[in-house]
Amino acid sequence: MIDEEKRYKELLKKVEEMKENIMYSLNVLDYNEQTTKRTTVYPMARVEPFVVEGYPVFQFAYEGLIPTYKANDLEYLSMIRHYYFSATLDAYDYTQFNKPVMNEVVLITVQYFKNKIIRDLDNRNKKQIQDAIRHTALFGDDSWDNLWNFDIGFLDKEKNHFQVYVVERENFGSFFQHLMKNHEKMKTNIDYLPSYFEYEDEFLRETKEIKKKNESKSKDKTIKNESKITKDEFSEFY
Repeated sequence: MIDEEKRYKELLKKVEEMKENIMYSLNVLDYNEQTTKRTTVYPMARVEPFVVEGYPVFQFAYEGLIPTYKANDLEYLSMIRHYYFSATLDAYDYTQFNKPVMNEVVLITVQYFKNKIIRDLDNRNKKQIQDAIRHTALFGDDSWDNLWNFDIGFLDKEKNHFQVYVVERENFGSFFQHLMKNHEKMKTNIDYLPSYFEYEDEFLRETKEIKKKNESKSKDKTIKNESKITKDEFSEFY
């Protein structure tokens, strides 16, 4: 089972490599309308600035789930970093926002799940996304006194996706109330295919469920076999 799981993971990585090659060709032909420059990743983030009650808010919208964190898979972590940095930075319009415009900010990560499978909002791979947004120079450094994080989760039966809002700390209370009342209207409808990372996450979950079922069947079989051993047969082991 472990070898099969490894083989499927490797196949998924090969699919991602092939996708990057295809995206390179699409961008050479200027077919990627969501990006501000040529890129090799897909789907892109969508960056939308807007104003709420007189103060600015930036929305960074992404398709799929935030990828599962796997500390020991350096290749996988590198792939995640490459994807989110490219998807974010290549979609950010530097001609319009070319300098830090915010200080003491809150990043609000809103994750939409298409089912109620138990998942943690606190995913360490959010750091890759946070770093990508920080590199836009939208705000200053990410030290504790300049950047706070806030997490929210909602059910969206249509698809998995997530959005990160950047708002200055002094406006956080006002925007939080606005978000809770209007989050359905504020969802960015990016009609893309699910990302590789969403498939990868679902694959791991299903693999674990299958493995758990197989272990349970194996355990039941062992118990049944043990119940058939007679007292005389048992004594043969000693």
